[in-house]
Amino acid sequence: MTRGQEDIAERWRREAVRRAAALFGLACAALPVLDQCEQHSVIEQIAAGLQAGALPGVPASGWWWIGYFAAAAAAAAALLARRPSRARWRLFAACAGLHVCYAVATGLRLAVLVALGLFAWSFVALQAAEALGRE
Repeated sequence: MTRGQEDIAERWRREAVRRAAALFGLACAALPVLDQCEQHSVIEQIAAGLQAGALPGVPASGWWWIGYFAAAAAAAAALLARRPSRARWRLFAACAGLHVCYAVATGLRLAVLVALGLFAWSFVALQAAEALGRE
């Protein structure tokens, strides 16, 4: 391959890794954020607030935990996108393992299925991105 082709291939690989990292971030955030939304009845509170013309009655701690988990997931996604291949897979395995342990401890429900589906999707996307680097 010429130098120009190598540059294009590397840009495509980096972009594919970034897309996989975004899916990974969604997967990391899905389970804890959905659990917090369920625990604090966020959707019901927002709907009641809209109907009454008032602010939602979600406690500040609920918003804080949702923001915390979303920020932690965004940081994990950013870290995944910037690490070399071996470290990327270790981070992926560690985060997926933590989520599986949490899911086993709390039981099977819709939030678990959503999170596991997102982890599977990000796994496939990350494998496809890694395959671009090998060709």
